[in-house]
Order: sequence, then structure tokens, then C-alpha cells
Amino acid sequence: MKRLLILLPFLVFHLSSEAQDNKELLIINRIDHLDELAREPMLAQHPNGTLFLTGYRNAADEPQLWKSLDSGKHWQSVNVGKYEDGAQGNSDADLYIDNEGNIFLLSMSYTKAPEDRTNLDMSTLIGEQVVVGVSRDIGETWKWSFISKNDYDDRPWIEESSNGDLHIIWNDGKGVHHSKSTDKGETWIKQTDINAKGGSSFFAKGPNGNLALRIAPLSASGYQIDEGVDLIKLSNDNGKTWKDVKFPEELVWSPDMSGLPRWTEPIGFDSEGNLYALWSTGNELKLAITKNEGKSWSKESIFKSEQMMYFPYMEISDDFLMITWLSGNGKSLRHNAGVISLSNQNWNLLTIPPQKLDIRARFANSENGLSTGGEYFPIIKLANGNFGMATTIQNQTSNRLGFSFWELLLSKY
Repeated sequence: MKRLLILLPFLVFHLSSEAQDNKELLIINRIDHLDELAREPMLAQHPNGTLFLTGYRNAADEPQLWKSLDSGKHWQSVNVGKYEDGAQGNSDADLYIDNEGNIFLLSMSYTKAPEDRTNLDMSTLIGEQVVVGVSRDIGETWKWSFISKNDYDDRPWIEESSNGDLHIIWNDGKGVHHSKSTDKGETWIKQTDINAKGGSSFFAKGPNGNLALRIAPLSASGYQIDEGVDLIKLSNDNGKTWKDVKFPEELVWSPDMSGLPRWTEPIGFDSEGNLYALWSTGNELKLAITKNEGKSWSKESIFKSEQMMYFPYMEISDDFLMITWLSGNGKSLRHNAGVISLSNQNWNLLTIPPQKLDIRARFANSENGLSTGGEYFPIIKLANGNFGMATTIQNQTSNRLGFSFWELLLSKY
């Protein structure tokens, strides 16, 4: 196993518009960890400071998890248990750590692609199941539970509502499904479906019993598109009941992601329970906020680019709104990140320079051009006040596989 530590000098990027309170977003650390491929990584921090990162690899049997005891400088693999005990998964993952330090690793299984993909019928590759693992001893031991085992299971998410209940959301082309645990993940009970159609595009929690689920037309790993299903489901009672909230703008979706690619459509709550939505129109990133449960929205363009922007991701924590997205394609493909301080009463987005990363074709026998590494990559607020980000390392030709951990600093100049 090889590890490569890169300590970058401060990289400074000035926005064309006036920066908020003379602040700038800096890259202060980037650590490349070369090990196993980790696509679409997810990142979380334990109350004791330990960082955990997951990401999927289609050829794997068990879910993948790494931890860092030194703020991301070094990473080591975590043994999440045996396949026969339920530790199964090689696709979409989510990671959540509660205030008590319980770790919840959510993993989906997808049909393994054969090494020889000549004349492969891609429609034979489908989602197969969803499982969740719980560790109460900082990753030393795990208990696994099966949440679903249906064809076309897809894009699971896990969140904790403000009353302590845990919620898992997923879809399979036959609706958006919901399972709940009231005992910290010991047992899970299937709930009434949240929506009869659509895909589980994003899941967010807020204060005072608030939960929100972004439902998009694409479901079942993109094999199905439900025309006209493009909304937010909102709960104010910790997931007992849900109501429809109209999305603030009409979007165009395509089943093959032609045109402007869409997949995750992020939403989030601030500390006061206001709901935010983020999306791309191509050359603009747009942000909307509702303070009255979707009866009205305030919208604003927060970033413009000559390059097409797509696959945005968003988290909100401590009055900071954190965003990642992709821009361009082919040789111009770049990974981007930015932060908005909500306490400043404005939506100025401070960004790092667009990053050209070593993310190449997913399979070794494909043309080795730049690739996205998936449809999203995460950013979180760290305990030290900075921001943590994770991206894939995917270069089969050079045998460079793994992930990069980034630490970003919002600093005055």
C-alpha cells in the first residue's frame, strides 16, 4: 500500500466581484492516498476528531472505509466485517456519525461488470440491494442489517432527525422508499413509501423535526424517467408525514444525461430551519431559499462560468453553505468547490481555482481521457473550523487508484 502526502502552498483565487469581508478560500492541504479505487466518496468526522471516508469500487465484495487519526495526513483501511455477516456493497455509499460517536455506513450493491466488456449489454447491470452497518466503537466492530433486496435498488441516503430517529431513503423505479430506526440502528422498520414515483436525489435534515427529500424524475440508476416528477418532499414531524413542495424552477431532464447532466439535486436546512435548493442551468449555479415551507422562494444566481457546470453537491453547517460541482468536459473538465457564509446576509460564493485531477476512464480498456469520477463529491465542515473535501483518484493505466483529501481554509487577507 502506498501513501502520498502532498502539502500544497496556499492557492489564492480572487473573485471578479468584491469578496465578502475581504475573505478568500484557500487550499492548505491535499493528501493523495493510493490504495483501492474510491468512487463518489463520502466523508464524516467522529466527535473524537477521527476522519472517516468511504467510496465504492465495483469489483469489491465488502464496503470500503478508511480512517485518519491525524487530520487527514495519513489514512488506514478499516475492517468493516465479513461478507457472510452482511458487510456487502460495491456501489453508492453514504456515511453518517451521530453526536454519540455511532458510525453508520450505508452501502448499495450493483451487478459486477465483467473484465471483458466487449459487447456487454449494460442493461444487465443493475442495483441489487441496500445494507447498513453500525459501529459503536469507532469502527472496531460492526453490525450489518439488510434494508432492501430488490432489483434496481438505487441511491440510498441516511440522516438522523432531530428526535434521534434514523432514516434511510432509496428508490428502485417503483417509488421512493423509507426505513426508520428508533433504537440507534439496532432494528429497522419499513415505512410507507414517500412517493410513488421518482428517484431519491438528495436527503437533508433540519431542526425541529424537519426532513426534506429531493425527488427527481430519474430513478433505478437512470433506467427509468418519470416525466413531471420533480419536487421536494418536506416533513415537519420527524418523517411521520410528508407534503409536496414545488421546486423553485422548472428543470430539463434526460434519461441518458444528454445535454446538461443531472443526478444529485442538493437541498439543505440552515440552523433556523430555512430550506435551500441548489441547481445548475448550465452556465449558472442558482441558489434558492424558502422561509415558509415552499410557499415562496427567493432565488439568485451565485456563480457564472463560460464552461458548462453540472453535478452540484451541497452541505450546510454552522451557517456555512459548502458547494462542489463539475465544469467543462473532455480536456477542459475540472472539479470545483466554494463556500458561502450565511451570517453575512449575502450569497457571495468564494471559490478555489478549478482543479484538473487525475481522474481518468473508469475501466482500463477505455480511452484514458479525463473523467468525472462519479456524479458528486463531498465537502463538510471540520471540527477545527476549516472545510474537508474528498475526490477520487482514478487512473487505471498508471495504476493510480484511491482518493484525495483536501483541507480548505476561509481566511482574511
